[in-house]
Amino acid sequence: MTARDRSERSSGGFTRRQFVRRSAAVAGAFGVGALGAGEAFSARSRYTGTIRVTGLGVDLIDPIKEEAEKALGFKLAFNATDGPTMVQRGITQPGSFDVMSGYQSQYEPMWPAGGFQPVDTHKITRWNQVQPFFKVGKAAPHASVGMGDAAFRNVYVDPAKSGKWPGSKDTVAELRKTIVLWADDNGSGKTHGAEPRYATGIPQSFNFDSIGYNTKSLPVAPEKVSWAELFNKKWKGRVALLKDPGVALQDAGLAAQAMGLMKFKDVGNMTKAEIDKLMTIMLKLKKDGQFRAFWLTFNESVNLMQSGEVVIESMWSPAVSLLQAKAFPVRYAAPPEGFRAWSAGQMISSKVTDPDKLQACYDYINWWLSGLPGALMMRQGYYNAVQNTSKAHVSKAEWDFWIMGKPASTTLADPFGGKTIKPGTVRDGGSFLKRASKIATWNSYFQEGEYLTQRWNDFLTA
Repeated sequence: MTARDRSERSSGGFTRRQFVRRSAAVAGAFGVGALGAGEAFSARSRYTGTIRVTGLGVDLIDPIKEEAEKALGFKLAFNATDGPTMVQRGITQPGSFDVMSGYQSQYEPMWPAGGFQPVDTHKITRWNQVQPFFKVGKAAPHASVGMGDAAFRNVYVDPAKSGKWPGSKDTVAELRKTIVLWADDNGSGKTHGAEPRYATGIPQSFNFDSIGYNTKSLPVAPEKVSWAELFNKKWKGRVALLKDPGVALQDAGLAAQAMGLMKFKDVGNMTKAEIDKLMTIMLKLKKDGQFRAFWLTFNESVNLMQSGEVVIESMWSPAVSLLQAKAFPVRYAAPPEGFRAWSAGQMISSKVTDPDKLQACYDYINWWLSGLPGALMMRQGYYNAVQNTSKAHVSKAEWDFWIMGKPASTTLADPFGGKTIKPGTVRDGGSFLKRASKIATWNSYFQEGEYLTQRWNDFLTA
């Protein structure tokens, strides 16, 4: 079964004990209940050159670069860019980078082009500790799987399903068929056969996104703020969406569905008819003046909220934390419909063939799961695919706040030393397990992506 072949869905329930036992066998750890201490990363590569890493930026920060070079013994060249440029490079310029850290939803358009090589999970030292939902779809038995490109739907690859690997003779169709599902698509936890050995990329960072809102205008708890608020006419002229069409349409789709205006078979993979109907709704809202702006950068979202131009908007968790540190009255919704989740993974270019350089790429990926990088990302509000190793690199107060959902017992800092969390603050949405258990959809690559982009551009210029 390919990642997109979701027509045949198996059903089946399972008990908590059965899920934990299966998760222990296939995914190493269950939620945050089986956490062990991290330890210093000791691998030193024979490679003495530079590994070029292209990514979206949240992980390509100076503290990460400094610590990685110190631990690994080789140089890193970070190149942060935007999503569309990353996809284009992944398809047409695989020789311009060695490792790509991008959204797993980007794998589907990039993988069939043959610019990446299968990653051998037997070379990933902590593969058995990767969060369960990356492999079987759920963080816990009661959790929702989520629509769209949930990571487990495109993490595994079977190179044997293509004639050669990698190779210019492989067709796009052949390469697409190499992406396989190991577990049932519905998140039952049931797997089929032996775990595939190879992966499109190794899960790295992830989070659960929603909407930021001004509590002076909307004085309610995060759990009571629905996606429908984006379309609430009460906020006319004071609503903002992310300008990325794949994200904006999912946020808008969740809002339309929550208001009962329409339903989607899969909000993460809308049909042309669904896109058209949603656009009709959005065009009317735009004509009526519902939207103040469509932001593209982190700073734009912060400025829109801080200036008072918007009351509610699609937002990233660190942006909310930054404003809260400035005592601005903003909170992060934990919508009753569920979060829009995203995950990033690390892929290796097919152009990396030198054995020492290839091993350096594996060393870099393994370092990401060793503890310290996860701790640095945690201080931005993000999670790591292997969380247990991070515990030894953060204080108890940090772990309790970011992972366990407890009030901050002291002031907490971001990776750059800025004081972002004040004592007594509770992370909106609660603990990791609580947040991971309520996912509405995942950032996704729509099969009708070109049509979606066309309609989105028409919408922006209307």
